[in-house]
Amino acid sequence: EPDYIDGSTTEFSSRSIFGRVTYTYDSRYLFEANVRYDGSSRFSPENRWGIFPSFSAGWRLSEEKFMKKLNWLDNLKLRVSWGRLGNNSIGNYEWQAVYATAPHYAFGNKEVPGLGMGSFSNYNLEWETTTVTNLGIDFSMLKNRLSGTVEVYNKLTDGILYNPTLSPTLSGFSSPRQNIAEVTNKGLEITLGWNDRIGSVSYGISGNFSYNKNEVTKYKGELVRGWQQNADGSSTYYTNLGEVSTGDLQRVLEGHMINEFYVLNVYKGNRNYFNADGTVNPKGGPSDGMIRTEDDMKWLQAMTNAGYKFYPKQGIGKSNIWYGDIIYADLDGDGIYGDDDDKDFQGYSKTPKYYFGFQTNLSWKGIDFSMNWAGAAGFKINWYQSGENSSITWFGYGIGKDVAYDHYFYDPENPNDPRTNLTSANPRLTMDKAAQVSVSGQHILHNGNYLKLKNLTVGYTLPKDWVQKVCMQNVRVYVSGENLLTITKFKGIDPEMMSGVGYAPMRQYAFGVNVTF
Repeated sequence: EPDYIDGSTTEFSSRSIFGRVTYTYDSRYLFEANVRYDGSSRFSPENRWGIFPSFSAGWRLSEEKFMKKLNWLDNLKLRVSWGRLGNNSIGNYEWQAVYATAPHYAFGNKEVPGLGMGSFSNYNLEWETTTVTNLGIDFSMLKNRLSGTVEVYNKLTDGILYNPTLSPTLSGFSSPRQNIAEVTNKGLEITLGWNDRIGSVSYGISGNFSYNKNEVTKYKGELVRGWQQNADGSSTYYTNLGEVSTGDLQRVLEGHMINEFYVLNVYKGNRNYFNADGTVNPKGGPSDGMIRTEDDMKWLQAMTNAGYKFYPKQGIGKSNIWYGDIIYADLDGDGIYGDDDDKDFQGYSKTPKYYFGFQTNLSWKGIDFSMNWAGAAGFKINWYQSGENSSITWFGYGIGKDVAYDHYFYDPENPNDPRTNLTSANPRLTMDKAAQVSVSGQHILHNGNYLKLKNLTVGYTLPKDWVQKVCMQNVRVYVSGENLLTITKFKGIDPEMMSGVGYAPMRQYAFGVNVTF
């Protein structure tokens, strides 16, 4: 065996110049400007430097003479800001073509160490930039008892440094990083609080709400799909999804949110099974997509006899599509229900669109109490897990309690079987891993909306004349709990897990003593 020389080292350098100017006039008009000039060795000499400015201005209307007559108003401020920042979070040499060691290079009849091209490079890489525009209002009134903020923002991240997918048959390397994508986040944030005293009781109540709309505004192009007419008069369904989008169950595509769910729609019919002339009605099947009744099965049989196909099982029977199975919609209208071309974007990802919270505190004669609620809404959780909510069973695996006690069951040979359950939302039990419910459809996406009691604390501060006798300034004892209560329709472990599997936030209790000498 020959001796190989190996080892590696990398270098990276950056340099920044920045400055700031602030100006205030009569406590009414506020202005600030910042400029950064950043350089990074991770880009080519032509693209190494970037200028990143930011500006902000404020106007305290409450200090204007025409507002002084409003005795109930304590503070009112308008503010606006605009700023740009750069990101260079890439490898140190991605703009250069680099060599890599090849310990088994064939030279003649021998294997010898050598050097070969290590990866593709992109000399034109530039800084990824994020530009944020904010407009806000801050206010307080009624002797500062009521206060709040309202803010709207627009965040644009462009020139995103991304490695697009490259077919491995084209080369032995991954694709070079490119400034290829653009993403916008537009949203609203509101906070509101009230603090007051009633006799010896002091209390405070506050709440917050935020909404964010995320959209990929530039990536690989727009999605085109539909039927195309061929020269011979026939039609072919065309889609460029694989060319302009990446991902599988969650995909990235222009005009959609990042990692939006892309699955089969569950079939939804009107239960008008047959037309007036006796022909089968393709829109007349089960209303929730599950074959529940004998009328549903007759419709399915008639559809199959008429030439329609239902994927993935493509047949009727206990080992194919049977009572208690789900069927999927025919999005492209080709007569095949539930193939890959029938998948659709769902308008949701696992990232919430809304966040909200509620906080309260109270104190009375040394007793203090605080409570913090937090929640999220507008997102889905991909959850179809063996041993939890899956109706697919096989040796060595259990099923969840909810599925065990509530799943569809019907035996057409024994309609009066006491186990009959035609209304369950859970499909029939099956040992077939490739069952009708095994594909990625809407049935695996669950509403993750939740409201949580994140923290509750009760404390008591001992009177000072007590503790000062033992040379202490302050003594407070308290008990607290975290993640005490969750209000949600999600039946999994915890909606904050976002995926249905993993470790949930722990419920914790604490007792403590704070002592100040």
